[in-house]
This record gives sequence, C-alpha cells and structure tokens, in this order.
Amino acid sequence: MKPCYGQEPGPPVDLFPVTIHFHGWLTALIKRVRRSNGLLTPPLHRRTSIKDLIESFGVPHTEIGSIQINRQAVSFDHIIEEESSVEIFPLRPTVNVLAPCLLRPKPLAAIRFLVDANVSKLAGKLRMAGFDTLYSPQWHDTELADIAEKKQCILLSRDIQLLKRKKIEFGHFVRETLPAQQLAEVIHFYDLSQEIRPFSRCMRCNGTLTPVPKQEILAQLKPLTRKYYHSFHRCESCRQIYWSGTHREPMENTLKELIQYRPLPY
Repeated sequence: MKPCYGQEPGPPVDLFPVTIHFHGWLTALIKRVRRSNGLLTPPLHRRTSIKDLIESFGVPHTEIGSIQINRQAVSFDHIIEEESSVEIFPLRPTVNVLAPCLLRPKPLAAIRFLVDANVSKLAGKLRMAGFDTLYSPQWHDTELADIAEKKQCILLSRDIQLLKRKKIEFGHFVRETLPAQQLAEVIHFYDLSQEIRPFSRCMRCNGTLTPVPKQEILAQLKPLTRKYYHSFHRCESCRQIYWSGTHREPMENTLKELIQYRPLPY
C-alpha cells in the first residue's frame, strides 16, 4: 500500500489565458508580479469578477476610470470566464461624480468629502475652501467605509487597502504629500475651482458660518478683538466665532496657490 500524504490530486483544472494592461499612473500601484512584454499574464483557474482581478494586483477600484475587455467597455461586476484581453484606464481629471457612468451608475447627489487620518490636514484645507468635509481622528477603517456608504461621500486617503473596501464607491488616492498641494490636487481632480466658497464653513466642526452682529457676541470677545474688529461670523453648529484676523492671510495665500498648481500626470 502506498503511503498517504494528503488528499488525492483532483482532475486537472482548465486554464484560460488573460492579458492585463494597466494604463497611466496605475502602473505605480501594481504589486510586483511576473510580466511578459510589459503585460500582466495571470493564470486564471476559475471565473472571477474583473473588480476582484484588478484589486488582486494592488489597484483599488476607486482609481479606475474605465475597463475594456476584448475592446468592449464593461462594469466592475463583469465575470471573466474565457480568454480575454483586458485594458484598465485610470480616472483622469476632470471627474464628475454627479453624473452616472458605467462603473458608477448611481452618482452622488452633492459634493461631500470624507477625510482619512493619514491626510488629516487636508480636512481643514477643504473646509477653509468651503467644502462639506467630514473628519475625525477616532474613525477607523470600518467606520470610514460605513460613513462613506451611508453619507455618500468621496473618501480621500493614502491607504490603498482602505480604498479597496467594497462599500467605498467614490474615493481618491491622494498623491500629493503637502496639505496645500493636496487641496489643489482635489480641486483640480474634481474641477471644483468654481465651487470654492472661502471661509463659509467652520474649521473645527464643518458647520456652516453665518454673519452675526458684533453687539450680540460682545461679551465673548477679548478686549483687543472687540476694539479692532467689527465683522464676525458664527458657526451654526458649535457656535465658534470667526473674524478676519492675522490668521486669514496665510489661508488666502493657500487658496491662491491653486492657480499655480501643476497636476501630476495621470
């Protein structure tokens, strides 16, 4: 009797050849894998969705703009079950999340951002520019994914694994490293330069700022502020008071940098 070292081998599994070509900057996200003539050639042993296949190479679905299989545009849930040639293209500016497309047939109703802790300073910059931006340093990946789905937000992050989560339909891998440039990147990527409303949101809590008469808040002001400033706004949510102090100039300079921003190639 022959010794047994485990299960008997099953019948041979059919393979169907697939070639994958990632375009543009997506190549920078690909895990190190064996290539042939610049193409990825994974051996497939079973039917699989194109979304799962793409993310197996380390590329999150949030960065994909279009997919073609054998020269036909397909959605994320397309199943690969035969010999295929796959072309994958990145999202490129300008991205309109308010209009439906093949990969994202249910558009957002409005522009709202959700910021991960690894780009935390970007949250304040977006609020400064007047964009609805949710952020908390206490939110972990599971909470962020739940909020992105429930609140219908664009998740901004530098965490590849987070952006792969199925619940996150709209997201962006932030490529710049400096907060001011990150703000410029997001404004350019989503074509939001005409939507900037400086100093209309609370930097602390994201609430809406509205004008408030000086006399109404006089008791809350320090003596020098009471003496030299006369125009004030108050957050409708946390009641924080704002005025055009010395802190405003560097904020205005940050917004001016948007004009000089030169986007990274996609």
